[in-house]
Amino acid sequence: MSASEPLTCLGVGNRYLSGSLMADRLADHAARRGIDISCRSLDLPYPAEPAVPFPETLFDGVRAYWEAPSEIAARAQADEADPALREYVGPVDALADHLAGVDIVLLHNAPLSRNALAAASGLRVVGTVRTTPNNINIEDLNRRRIPLFTTPSRNAQSVAEHIVGALIAHVRGIVDGASSMAEGIWSFKPWISGSAGIQLSGRTCGLIGFGKVGSAFAVMARAIGMELIVSDPYADPGEVRDATGSDPFSLETILERSDVIVLTARLNQENTRFIDEAAFRRMKPSAVFVNTARSALVDQSALHRALTEGWIGGAVLDVYDNEPPSVLDGLTRLPNTLLTPHQAGATRDTAEHGADILAVSVTEYLATGSSHNCFNPSVLADR
Repeated sequence: MSASEPLTCLGVGNRYLSGSLMADRLADHAARRGIDISCRSLDLPYPAEPAVPFPETLFDGVRAYWEAPSEIAARAQADEADPALREYVGPVDALADHLAGVDIVLLHNAPLSRNALAAASGLRVVGTVRTTPNNINIEDLNRRRIPLFTTPSRNAQSVAEHIVGALIAHVRGIVDGASSMAEGIWSFKPWISGSAGIQLSGRTCGLIGFGKVGSAFAVMARAIGMELIVSDPYADPGEVRDATGSDPFSLETILERSDVIVLTARLNQENTRFIDEAAFRRMKPSAVFVNTARSALVDQSALHRALTEGWIGGAVLDVYDNEPPSVLDGLTRLPNTLLTPHQAGATRDTAEHGADILAVSVTEYLATGSSHNCFNPSVLADR
């Protein structure tokens, strides 16, 4: 592809990450490389509301998010126009009328369906500010040999900081204390032995997964004074040794030795629900389990039993099988948990950083053919 060709870019954003931010960053980076790109933007109105209540029932087959599950379920039949997509916002064909004449489309979580792609006859490059592009019909992109660029490290620091903050808030009872003050109650619970918090320094933290999030968290955990041990069959043992002072451990050792267990592994076909009943039964009765990765890594029924039957001491969770969870989900009513609404990576910095990473990757592809951060590099073969 010639860098001198005039190109048109559409940035499709939302109420968190604007389309203009993505488009403008691309235009700026491209201009430095002498590439002329004409950009426009579109923002979808999601999240639809600042908050929604937990639904009173489970809606089967809900694949979109950032609005009330009942609203998504109401258009389920129309969204079957592309059943391959999930984790997207708005109607599945929301972009079908916006892609004519577009060479480059940059997205966050807008749906890029097969009908939308069919309308984009001149499309050359797609980019998304995500790690796993579940909102995009990758099969159609591959068939048309269109490269897709992602941003796998954009939120690592934000997620790591969330883990530290939520963990400290949980083990020190900070949320309970703040809630009591807001209600006009001065609590003495921190000064009663059975309900007093613990300090993390000197305790053992078992980290399952040593990717970008895990390695960012490792720095913070060691700064706090925790002993850090790691299990990750895909990690470079030398990098683990440099970060922790020891070689990687087996999963069984992590489960048995750790006071805090932090799950940051990537979900794949081999590790679905691998934190199961047997895993929880190996943990210390006082252990705190933290999951900001994917709920599908964990057997949720086993987690509920572990918390209610005393196999473990508590849990800090940011991801759930259903988001938002139903009022019927027993995990939402347990006193020994700290739950947040899938917000670990949601910072303004993540949005800015993701837009920059994407802009650089797409620009370098246009300028040199680079495949850095390309999700489907096989489409670039023989170019």
